[in-house]
Amino acid sequence: MKSWIIVATFFCLWLSTTFPDVVQSYMAYSLILTFGILHGANDITLIVKSKKDSADKPGFKKILLYYILTVLAILLVFVLYPPLALLLFILLSGYHFGEQHFGNKMMKSGLGPSVMYLSYGLVILFMIFLIRVNEVGLIIEEVSSLVLNKQLFEAVLAVSALIFVVSLFYFWYTKQLNVKIYEELFYILIFFIIFNTASLLWGFCIYFILWHSIPSLVDQMKYLYGDASKSTFRTYLRSSWLYWLVSVLGLGLLFVFFGSDHQFFISILLYFLAAITFPHVLVMANLKHH
Repeated sequence: MKSWIIVATFFCLWLSTTFPDVVQSYMAYSLILTFGILHGANDITLIVKSKKDSADKPGFKKILLYYILTVLAILLVFVLYPPLALLLFILLSGYHFGEQHFGNKMMKSGLGPSVMYLSYGLVILFMIFLIRVNEVGLIIEEVSSLVLNKQLFEAVLAVSALIFVVSLFYFWYTKQLNVKIYEELFYILIFFIIFNTASLLWGFCIYFILWHSIPSLVDQMKYLYGDASKSTFRTYLRSSWLYWLVSVLGLGLLFVFFGSDHQFFISILLYFLAAITFPHVLVMANLKHH
């Protein structure tokens, strides 16, 4: 699958040199609304399966209620104290990206691997932030009223990159991480080129969909059904389509009302993604250690 992802990445990179930013944005919206939302639409089913052998196995309605309350709680935090919610969103998203990318290749768990996962995700995010500093600064100010400067992004990126490289070499050298060092560093270089070439939204989408959402879908199908194939994908769709549809309709309504203000809509999209990311990260972290 990795070869396919690399080919698709370069194809998407070519698209970014062919189409203007507005077209790239619509392509990004399309992929986020399909594969992006879909990869988190089966969380309830995943929780039910992970708890099926538990002595205090909760019912479906109880799990669904807790899930909805978690989403609403995150939205409430964004309303009451946006800077805290934004910080938690960045940290959890960074950890989640790293865990998805390296979790199946790591031979141990604990603080050390968690630090590496977080540092990898922060490298990805702050590389985007720094390359698109003006656009990102406006979005952060819109969402949290914080005015962050370029020097902060540079500092976080530098520290995260140092921690990531050191931990990557350490876990590889001690044979606790089954990766090829040169490949992982090459992927970082590819992401750097993408973020510099594509628009902010399309560049993020290329990483988020090809390198995160689709591999996550594959992992989920293997966990739920034993393998990843066309038939298990259809089964996955049947169990998740309702949650996916509700999410897409909700975003569609937001786009109807706020889509004309592109900058503001990206901020709204960030709220939405944050709200569904928090419970999804907890679900996937639980599965990685199940």
